Amino acid sequence: MLGICSTVEVQSHHILGLFVNVHRSQLLVHMAVARALLQRGHQLTLVTTLPLAEVELQGNVTHILVPWEQPADEGNLGTSSDWLLRLQRMFNRLEQSGDLLDQPAWKDFLNLSPKPHFDLLLLGYHFNDHLLGVAAHFNCPAVIVSTQQPIGFVNSLMGNPEERWYVSQPYDSRQRSGISAWLFGVWEKLMEMVARRVLQKIYSSHFPEPHYPPFETMRRSVVLALNNHHMISEGPIAPLLPSMIDIGGILLEQKLNETLPEVSRNRSLIIFSLGTRFTWKRSPGHLVKTFTKAFAQFPDYDIYWTYDGLNASEIMSHHSHLKLAKWWPQRHLLGQQQTCLFITHGGKGSLTEALYHGVPMLGLPLLGDQRANLQKMEAKGWGSTLSMQNVSHVELSKAMGRILSHSRYSVSISTASHLYRDRPRNASDLATYWLEYVIRHRGAKHLYSPARQLNFIQYYSIDVYALIYGGLLLLIGIFSRINQKISVTRSIV
Repeated sequence: MLGICSTVEVQSHHILGLFVNVHRSQLLVHMAVARALLQRGHQLTLVTTLPLAEVELQGNVTHILVPWEQPADEGNLGTSSDWLLRLQRMFNRLEQSGDLLDQPAWKDFLNLSPKPHFDLLLLGYHFNDHLLGVAAHFNCPAVIVSTQQPIGFVNSLMGNPEERWYVSQPYDSRQRSGISAWLFGVWEKLMEMVARRVLQKIYSSHFPEPHYPPFETMRRSVVLALNNHHMISEGPIAPLLPSMIDIGGILLEQKLNETLPEVSRNRSLIIFSLGTRFTWKRSPGHLVKTFTKAFAQFPDYDIYWTYDGLNASEIMSHHSHLKLAKWWPQRHLLGQQQTCLFITHGGKGSLTEALYHGVPMLGLPLLGDQRANLQKMEAKGWGSTLSMQNVSHVELSKAMGRILSHSRYSVSISTASHLYRDRPRNASDLATYWLEYVIRHRGAKHLYSPARQLNFIQYYSIDVYALIYGGLLLLIGIFSRINQKISVTRSIV
């Protein structure tokens, strides 16, 4: 009988974490992976464009801050209906992302002396394939960390199959299936090809050949993708390569030092937050009144409202059950047994926290993948969704009352929460195991999918289909011609 020892000797390695041009919520996921590595005794050098004042890191860590402000978002509520304008803004943001590489602090980082040795590059992935040049610069393998379900960019990067017929995509607000999903996938692939040309241009200008490998070579060299997703409970079920690792919930496994509010054990709670990218300071004035009127209909609930706007004290003085603050420890509040409802914008992190704690949701999507996230949430019976466009206090209060009064929402998400928690290994251990695996096996090139070596025509078998259908058309033409000649001969006879 073969005995297998599961104990792996841990050696300290020097790992470079590159987490730039990301939002705070995305950075927190990346920091959770970094914290798990530090707890294993590894040495980390972290490069970020956001300060780490709110993130406590203990261990052998060096932080390099590149002070660079990200390009402005598409608008506070994402109200633009002009899809051409949205596409233009998206490609402008991609082009502007190259400005980071011209910053003096970035150049100082690349020109560190003596040049450090890194065993691994951990890249926070957000449409930034051009930054894979850093792995070439320091001659180390690259792993990406994605903060959501694998999108088309990640799948193509890793050579992971995309079954568009039945695997709905994170950025598809309608969560299509069948032929409409396939057509949407074709559109998405065209946009991806255009975006990759923009990223390739940035890469080539900062990591030029022959000193650095070509852009596509570096894309094919990514060893592993860690995805902040849990396919079994969140869905959709999809084919995954061994190099695609689900680490959904890793942020929830980290203990944060937070100032916790005193919560009444005798009153039910409602939590309301529209995320870190939304600000009440720039929102329409009527929006505050809409929510205040709706919340006034629920005096028996303590409502914790993340609010950075004006007149917070005045609102609370008129409604004692409303608790307004610029920041609330959302995870802690969702974990309270008396929490009955979470009103959310539908960001991936917020949905994960609600799923983990089994709290029903009322979704108010603003931008990005939030509409798709909330549509999946609603389809699973975890809550319902409203549009932020022209939402009224009557509509809002009715939706809140419906979720609070029907147990089917809490039962459904409680069942899903059990699935989310029921795993053979927690996300932190899974992430560190595979990252150490890549280092132990010197880049683990045996994990590479052979599909990544194929070009577009080969991957989609376009040449094969062209030969088959071209041959069929040729046969049809030949038989049609023969039939015409036979018909002519018979008419003569």
